[in-house]
Amino acid sequence: MKKATNKRIFAVCIFALMLFALSGCGKAEKPVMNIAIKDGTQIYNGTEQRLYQVEEGTTGELRIKVNRESGTLDISVASSDGSKQSFYRGKDIPTSDFTVNLTAPGEYKVLIEAKDFAGDYSFLWGTRQVKQ
Repeated sequence: MKKATNKRIFAVCIFALMLFALSGCGKAEKPVMNIAIKDGTQIYNGTEQRLYQVEEGTTGELRIKVNRESGTLDISVASSDGSKQSFYRGKDIPTSDFTVNLTAPGEYKVLIEAKDFAGDYSFLWGTRQVKQ
C-alpha cells in the first residue's frame, strides 16, 4: 500500500513540474496568431514568432513576401541573444518581396505582428557558404 502511495505522490510531483515548465515559469506568453474568416477572407490578428540559425562560415538569406489586401502587418528581424540588435524592422508593410541578409553567426528571431491583416505572407530561408 505504501509503494502505491509513493508512486502516486511521485506522479503528481512530476505532473506539477511539467505544468510549471510548460507555463514558462512566469515568462511572457508565447506569441499567438489568431486567424478568422470574414466574408470568405482570412483575417490575421496577433503575433507569430519564427527562429532561424546562421552557422559559422555561412550567411543567412531570409526572403520575405507580403501580399496585403487590408489591415497592417509589422515584421522585425533581430538577434535572439537579448542584445536588441535589429536587422530589419518594417511597420505597416505594403505588398512587397525583399531579402534580409544575416551575415553574423547566431540565432535570429522573426516577429510578425498583424492587426486585421487580410492577405498572405511567407518566408523562404536559405544559407550559403561565405567565400574566404
